[in-house]
Amino acid sequence: MKALSNFRLLVMQKAWNLVKETGITLAQALKDAWALVKLQAVKALMKLGAVLVTFRKVDGTVTTRKATRKMDLIPAEKHPKYPARENEYIWVLPFFDTEKQAWRSLKAENLISFSIL
Repeated sequence: MKALSNFRLLVMQKAWNLVKETGITLAQALKDAWALVKLQAVKALMKLGAVLVTFRKVDGTVTTRKATRKMDLIPAEKHPKYPARENEYIWVLPFFDTEKQAWRSLKAENLISFSIL
């Protein structure tokens, strides 16, 4: 129960920061904060292994991908050439699609669901 309370606190803190920084309504800020927290959770899980993510693509179709950010699961020739700038794009998550063997990305607002493989 404490973890859920901490989670709610985190979402509310992010929402209030968004309200203060951007001036958007609290309702919109809560929606955005929830999307951002989900994206950060997926990112943390991807660093540990493969995750099944379902998201809406730019063309509007829904797709499910087996995704990871764990370098042990990515072929050496596909490793990034430059170090990741972790906080530069907080609303976008680059990931490696293990089935397509290519890098992809998804936006926080397009994430539908995720599960650990």
